[in-house]
Amino acid sequence: MTIKKENKIIVVIAPTTDDREQLISRLAVRLGFAKVPSDAKKIIRKDIYSIDLPTTYFVLCSNYNFRGSIITTQRLYELAAKGICIVVGVKSLPREYELISQVFYPDDLR
Repeated sequence: MTIKKENKIIVVIAPTTDDREQLISRLAVRLGFAKVPSDAKKIIRKDIYSIDLPTTYFVLCSNYNFRGSIITTQRLYELAAKGICIVVGVKSLPREYELISQVFYPDDLR
């Protein structure tokens, strides 16, 4: 399965943090950020606040809450619209953010 990077926020939906991290690491390999999933896990951050958004080249984050900070979500969307790869993991995606998201479920990344 090839993944075409759209100018949207890539959202991985899974119930647990470990599942999201594992799925994001597989996705990172498919996107070319790492050769193997174990290397990709080294560049995945646990939360969005450990990433310097103004200077980042990509975002891989296993725990994100779209309703936590509207300003941060807006910034992520702006970065994605500019072509920067934004991948976040969530438990569930609020309906109002489906339009700006490219969604992957566990079965999509196996």
